[in-house]
This record gives sequence, structure tokens and C-alpha cells, in this order.
Amino acid sequence: MIRRVRLQRFKRFQDTTFNIPGTVVLAGPNNTGKTTLLQAIAAWSFALGRWKEQNNYHRRRGYELVPIARPAFASVPLRTFDLLWTGREYERRVPIEIEIVADAWSLTMELSPDSSEQIYVRPKSTHEPDVVRRAELTPVFVPPMTGLGTEEPLYQRPKVDQLLGQAKPGEVLRNLLVEAHANGEAWQSLTESISRLFAFTLQPPDSRGAHIVAEYRRGADGPLYDIGSAGTGFQQVLMLLTFLYARPASVLLIDEPDAHLHVILQDAIYGELRRVAAGQRSQLIMATHSEVIINAADPGEVCVLLGAPRMLASTTERRTLITALAVLSHEDVVLAMDAPGILYVEDYTDLQILRAWAKVLRHPALELLTTRLFWRPVVYQPRQGAEGIPAKKHYDALALVEPDLPGLQLIDGDARGDIGATPITGVGLQRLRWRRYEIESYLLHPAALTRFVERAVGPAAAAPHTEDLRRHFEENYPPKFLQEPHGDYPFLSGTKARTDLLPPALTAAGLPGFPYQQYFEIAELMLPEEIHPEVVEKLDAIVQAFRR
Repeated sequence: MIRRVRLQRFKRFQDTTFNIPGTVVLAGPNNTGKTTLLQAIAAWSFALGRWKEQNNYHRRRGYELVPIARPAFASVPLRTFDLLWTGREYERRVPIEIEIVADAWSLTMELSPDSSEQIYVRPKSTHEPDVVRRAELTPVFVPPMTGLGTEEPLYQRPKVDQLLGQAKPGEVLRNLLVEAHANGEAWQSLTESISRLFAFTLQPPDSRGAHIVAEYRRGADGPLYDIGSAGTGFQQVLMLLTFLYARPASVLLIDEPDAHLHVILQDAIYGELRRVAAGQRSQLIMATHSEVIINAADPGEVCVLLGAPRMLASTTERRTLITALAVLSHEDVVLAMDAPGILYVEDYTDLQILRAWAKVLRHPALELLTTRLFWRPVVYQPRQGAEGIPAKKHYDALALVEPDLPGLQLIDGDARGDIGATPITGVGLQRLRWRRYEIESYLLHPAALTRFVERAVGPAAAAPHTEDLRRHFEENYPPKFLQEPHGDYPFLSGTKARTDLLPPALTAAGLPGFPYQQYFEIAELMLPEEIHPEVVEKLDAIVQAFRR
């Protein structure tokens, strides 16, 4: 049984170790390496098997190199061998290393570059020959079901494994049934499982002709149907169970066992796979997005691929993981590993205004806001049509990627009175709150807006526009505000500037319909002394919040 896998320079993993306590459920968003780990284990086994065929265990200055041509490399579908190296760093000529630690041995296989069409494989020279002789693994890579062909000839086992490595299980399902039928006990157990799960009766496959005939009945005496006419969910379950029964004492590397399955069947098939694997003395390593399967697994069996892989420690972490899979995108995962923190603002316009003010003030927050932090809306919609995710929920999900990642939520001063500010400590999710209604409230400065209007209409035509703007302010605002725009006024904390204050002022100045997405242009034209002192406080706090 596998206990640990270490990958160096293999596809996305530069140097990563996976602990494998037994049955393992690999969980994470797309493109985090779940399938890559399964392929690496299969590649290790294929490379060792091919190397052992030459039957030369003498080390001398290193074990003999054995070539493998790309078309024969059945473990990973590749257009060219350089795709096997991290960052395609094939030209550095440094070998890939795949180490597998099992109960009774530990062995590293090296995959060395030769050309885009050939590599060399051998055990690492530090291993004694008797260890190399004892090392043996029987992994079976099981990709998600693909469409079955209408005809399927009988293949030899190497051809079946090659097509599986090319992610074409739909082309070998009938062959797998022939393999299972050759073992009377395995066939009986398989048919019992299928009958229990689907109330279908499998018929013995007939491989005597040019193509295999594989059929089933509904119930005990219903009409016969070809398995190609069954639903993809049934075909997926049939394939998984056939592997378990036909190849006992194996390591089953199952990619998305929930593919094509209704949620009710996902729960049933996970339990069935666990039961059968225990009886067959097989190890299951499964990659999945299924909330049902993750919930069904013990937390200590779930390996999270968000950042560095690790096993879950509790049911609480399992609940957070399920949320994370629904919330986090692959971009979130990548950014969380590289950024000094995450900033939550109402929308992108808030970020643009903050950047503009920081630039005018030459404030050190500008670098953070421009090139280092990544940001999300306070209510984040990860994809079109998805429900909005509050910042706290999104941040808790990110904590599975980077537990020490600081966050800062910048809240409008309007409707969410139940959410208050927090101390700025540089730890966890911190909160700042505007004292005015919203960030646009701090753009309402008569001198700054006059300068903006002058630029918008041109100096030559500006006089009547700025005069109309001055009249608008005198008629609608308290005289004290015109003298001291930085003061505290009830209308600035109780009125939405984006829709109720700035548009009337700009319309009066002859700029009707000016889009709020461009309000940052007002901020860009403000003088340092026109920027409210609270803005400086907030920029200082942003630097403090991400001081690590």
C-alpha cells in the first residue's frame, strides 16, 4: 500500500510531497494537480515495469538507462515529452524524480530527457538492488467514462492499459468485462453489485466473434440491451466496479468517480467502492469535486489541494473545504499563494478611486493597490449565475490555501450597520468602515469637481459649465459645506453620493449620464489638500493591514 509520494519536476509540481494514509480523496478546484498525482503514480509503475524488463540490477556508476518512446508511454497522454516537465524545463536536462514510499519499501524512479519523442528511465542509484527487486506496485488509472464505441475488438492487457492511459475507457469497457468474467468469483460479485445498485442483470460477455458482445437486462427476464445503449452514469459505475473486481490487490487511481452520476448515486457508489476495495485488498486514491463524496469520507482521508497538499484535520475543515470548492476559482488559489493579502471592496471602481488618491498623495499604499494585493468584491460572484459570496465566507475558504493570509474588508458606511470595524493587526480578516455613506462621498469637493468639469469640456468652453456647477452647489448645499468640504455633514453620511449627489452636480455642469465607473477621474484631479483626511487614514491602515 502506498504511504507517501514525492514529485520533483513532474508537470505542475516542482517539489511536492503527498501523504497517503490509505484510502484518499483528493479534493480541490480545477487545475490544482489532482489528476497529475494519479498520473505520476501510474508513470512510476510503468517506468519501473519497463526498466525491469531488461533484468539488469547491477549499479556500477548508476543503473542502466532504459528508453521509452512517447507513443508507448501509456501513463500520461502527451503530445511531446517536454510537457512532462514543470514549466516545460526539458532543456535543463534534469531528470524528473517520482518517489513512492510503500509499507515494505521506498523507491525513486528517474525520468531523464532525451528528445521530445523519447525519455530514459531507471531507479535512482542510491537504492540497493534488493530494494529495486522488491519494489512492485499494481496501479490502475481509471479516467472518467467516455462514450462507448458501437464495436470493440478483443485486446491484450497492454493495449487495454494504453487506452486507459490515453483517457479512453469507453473503448475498453467490454474488454474489462471479459477480464472480470474470466474469474468466476469476480463475475458473480460484479453482477450482484450491479443488480443491487441498478436492478440490472449483466449477461456474460461474448468475445468469440470479431467484436465483443456485452449486454444486460432490466430485472431478471426483461429484453436484452447492449451496454452501449445504457446511460453514462451506469457505464461509469460498471467500469469502476469491474476494475475493482477484475484487478484485486491493486491501487485504483480513480479520476472523478462521481462523473455522470446523480448525487444520490454518488453517495451509493462511494460506499460500494469502499466496501469492495476492502474486500479486494485494494487501495483507492480518488480525485473529485463531489460534495457528496467529500462529506462521506472521513476528514483524515481527504487531501486538500489548495496550495501545498495536506490532509484535513476535522469535520469543520471539511465543511470549509466544501464551501471553498464552490467559492474559489483557480485564480484565487494562485493569487493567494503569491500575494501579501486580499482586499475586499464594494467593486472595482472603489479600487480605482483608492489608487488615484494614493497616486496624488504619493502614498506607499499605491504599490500594494496596484501590483501586489489581489482584490475581490465584498459580495463576490465567482461565476455568472452563481450566488454572491460574502467576504467572510470567501476569506475563510482562502484560509485553506494560505492560513496566514491577511485580509482587509473596506465597508461602506451605509446599510451594513451590523458590521463594524476591527483593529488593524495584520492578522486575519480586518475591517475598515467609511464614516461617510460610501467612497464616492469623498469626491464631493466643489473645487475638485470644478477642475474636473474644466478638463472634460475644455478650458475655452468651461466658464458657463463651471458657473452652472457653482450655482448648483449654492442652491442645494449648506454654505458651511462650500467653505469647508471636509467637515462632518449629515447629508454626506445619509445620502448615496454615487446616484444622488454626484450625478445631479455633473448634470448641472452639462455632463449628464457620466458613468460612475469613471469617477476615479475626479479623484485623479484632486489636489493633496482636497483629499479628505479620512482617506489618508484608510490608506495608512491598508499599509498596516498588510505589513507582513
